[in-house]
Amino acid sequence: MHNETSSDLSQAGLHIAIQDIKDELFDTPECDYAIAQLLTRWGQAEKAGQVLDEMLMKWGTSPEVLALTQRGYTEMVGSSEQTADNDEAIQPQKTTPAVLEVVAA
Repeated sequence: MHNETSSDLSQAGLHIAIQDIKDELFDTPECDYAIAQLLTRWGQAEKAGQVLDEMLMKWGTSPEVLALTQRGYTEMVGSSEQTADNDEAIQPQKTTPAVLEVVAA
């Protein structure tokens, strides 16, 4: 019987998922973005950032590539903020009432 940990199995599953993405999307900016997105969701933001950096080097700075990398970095930040928020107690935010001006027609 194998003595594999759940972490080893999770890593193996992650590698299989990455290979499936590569098989389906081939070698495209969308493929790299999808892999970075998967890594971010698996809590591997550092690796996701490396994929996005490599994506820029490999594909250049076309508007499409820049949009995908920016979206990827934004998702990484959102994911890390969400993780930080989950670690802290949820505090109600204090807001001030909005000041509205009435304009007569």
